[in-house]
Amino acid sequence: MRRFLLTIAYLAIWSTPFQIGIVFWALGVVFTTDATILSLTNDIFLSEYLPMLFMFLKPLTYLILPDIFADFIWSLPVAIHQFLKAVISTWFGLWLLPIARRMPQRNLT
Repeated sequence: MRRFLLTIAYLAIWSTPFQIGIVFWALGVVFTTDATILSLTNDIFLSEYLPMLFMFLKPLTYLILPDIFADFIWSLPVAIHQFLKAVISTWFGLWLLPIARRMPQRNLT
């Protein structure tokens, strides 16, 4: 369990630069096109700029989540959504890391 929690914590922390990169990318799109921060949704951004990822993720979200919740996630503004996701995942990783490190390590010998 300790190794699993450490993996989750490090993944949450180390994914932050990628999420901030997407925020800056979305802001760059907003500043160079006619899109606004509120009109550039996850659906529009991914379908225009990352179509291969979009073709994989969109059906997967509708398979895993209820349709109304998946519609809500896809309609969120990408810059705001990614920024909040980066802050929350970083906080979660930094909160979980000391907890996981304090757990007793299991010896398999």
